[in-house]
Amino acid sequence: MMKHAAARPGLSWICRATALCVGGMLLALPPTPARAAVAGGSAGSAHAADMAARMQPVEQQAVLQARPVAGRGANAQAASGLLTWPGVPRLGLPALRMPDFATVAQPAGDTLPPMLPWLALAATWDPDLARRAGAMRAHGEWVHGRAVLRVGGIDLLPSGRLQAGEDQVLAGSVAGMIGAGLLSGHVLPVFGSVMKEEQVRADGVLPGRTAQVAAARLADGSLLGVATALEIAHGGALLCGGMAACQTVTGLGAMVHDAWHFPGMVMAVPGGLGMARENDVTQPVGAIAAGVDMEQATTGEGGHDVFGAPLRQAVAEGSVKSAQLQAMDTHILASFYMAGSLDHPPPFAGSAAAPGPSADTLVGDVETEGTVLLQNENRVLPFDPALGPVLLLVRPTLRHAADLLAGALGHAGLAVTVSIAAEGAGAPGTLPPATAQAARTLVLSDGDGDNRMISTLADMGGHVAVVLTADDPDRQMPWLDKVDSVVQAWAWRDEHARPLAALLSGQQDFSGHLPVTLTGGFYPPGMVDADYRAFERAHVAALFPFGYGLSTCGHLILSDLHVVREGTHLSASFSVTNPDTTPVRAVPQLYVVPSADQAAPRRLAAWRSVMVAGGHTVRLVVPVSLRLLAQWNAAGGNWAVAAGDYSLSLGFSSVMLVRHADVRLPALHLPAALESPAGPATTTD
Repeated sequence: MMKHAAARPGLSWICRATALCVGGMLLALPPTPARAAVAGGSAGSAHAADMAARMQPVEQQAVLQARPVAGRGANAQAASGLLTWPGVPRLGLPALRMPDFATVAQPAGDTLPPMLPWLALAATWDPDLARRAGAMRAHGEWVHGRAVLRVGGIDLLPSGRLQAGEDQVLAGSVAGMIGAGLLSGHVLPVFGSVMKEEQVRADGVLPGRTAQVAAARLADGSLLGVATALEIAHGGALLCGGMAACQTVTGLGAMVHDAWHFPGMVMAVPGGLGMARENDVTQPVGAIAAGVDMEQATTGEGGHDVFGAPLRQAVAEGSVKSAQLQAMDTHILASFYMAGSLDHPPPFAGSAAAPGPSADTLVGDVETEGTVLLQNENRVLPFDPALGPVLLLVRPTLRHAADLLAGALGHAGLAVTVSIAAEGAGAPGTLPPATAQAARTLVLSDGDGDNRMISTLADMGGHVAVVLTADDPDRQMPWLDKVDSVVQAWAWRDEHARPLAALLSGQQDFSGHLPVTLTGGFYPPGMVDADYRAFERAHVAALFPFGYGLSTCGHLILSDLHVVREGTHLSASFSVTNPDTTPVRAVPQLYVVPSADQAAPRRLAAWRSVMVAGGHTVRLVVPVSLRLLAQWNAAGGNWAVAAGDYSLSLGFSSVMLVRHADVRLPALHLPAALESPAGPATTTD
């Protein structure tokens, strides 16, 4: 059959149906749920202040650092990559262990499974799934004697293409739900990113992050994601890492503690404050002024860590006052009290664990809900067994994955043959002979090196479906107009072939949505941070837009969008109708357009993940924070909403918006203090 032009944003949407990592085992006797932590002045914060006031000077300084775990022989290998916060035994504050956030390797002998792809989890747009991921990981961390875990996806500095996506509201919400799951198991979530995990553009350009920037300028950008995560998690800590030292964001401490009223701590990764010099008191003074409360120290700094000897000298000289140390200690203790880890510390030697819910169940759900169908010309997917066999074509490096997937597809009733393309194959005549006779070919591809092979295969005729198995938002697709179907499966792992097979065979429907813009490797000049708003400002149509995703059956109808103001938030109500017979998972997205005088592009304001039964209509009521329509008022330390008309648009991606509603607002000033987000309401006809 003749191929049609590739699906593009703006065409009709089809219905949907149905970093972090997961722990492999649950506790035999899991700890009781952590106390609810609020972002304001909580009882835990008051208790933290009381404990900090009772510390002796040497204790006040000791708890400002987490240092490498000492070990010998086999224990040394097991302790590799671990740091210990010393606690204060005299006051009954236990020592706690945490990973060295500057390294990515987990301790040797760790039985926790590898991290799930961040983009796969964000692509589910499913907060409940993110919380499950955090809770599962919390059990695993607790079993292995660790009380702190870093949650990526958001950063203090703008990063544009972080692992959890390119939108602060989505990334902050996903990270916050993961954090809530961690807190439920007494594991402290630390929100932040580090330099090596930032995604570089396809052309090799890496945004510069060395120039100082005021926190006030980041309030409605990267710091909005951090604040969102802290609000949703109801606790945690911040990691000051990434492309520059903590001092790069000026006024950070004032923003976090004075404006947000967040009682917890800001941490710095090993070396994140720079190499300390002996008898140099300027670095600890500068670090404290920047808002840093705890330093992860390493032996690699020659023992001259910033909050070690240099801080002791600064205290002795009077450059740092005891009251400053006490405030830092209070922030540190407040974070640990939020998690309940001081009352329920995990044992250093680990704990006996009983079998619990399988991690594969969670992983399968993430794979199923996060895999995104980008294109499906001629309705090639799902594969119909009645149409004959399917040829599965891969490079040698994906042979094992192909065999597992073929077996899973076989269980679904499909006849699948695996064919291996030699390295370098791609020119006419170099593909396996079986490709010439195949009516339907499925390609697993993990990089741009397969582009010539895919193009040659598509030119041979027959139907071609391509599954992308790498986390690369900048993947080039020169063959897009030649193939029938394209699936973004993220960093799909060999052991999870069954969820992908269920999608390809039609046992499950695709319901994932892109948490990033797929650029095709193209960037207009000057677009360093190429997120969906940058593409809109440049009037460039992205290959596949943020929020985009297809399914293989039916369609959904959005209608009756109404927006009203209720206090410090807007209330948007709308209907989602499923006129078909199959239940589908819908992810309607609301985007806000600020007033004309702000000249700001639209941004994601809210969304919901909801199952809609066949032949039914669901009425949703979704709160939208007025902060998303406001500008930061640095002088007043609050949010200012300009009087005027504002628009909310509803659709299934950042460009496929089908319903619109306006609301007129007076001039408003909103407090900056973190708050608990209002919950959604749902009704069904």
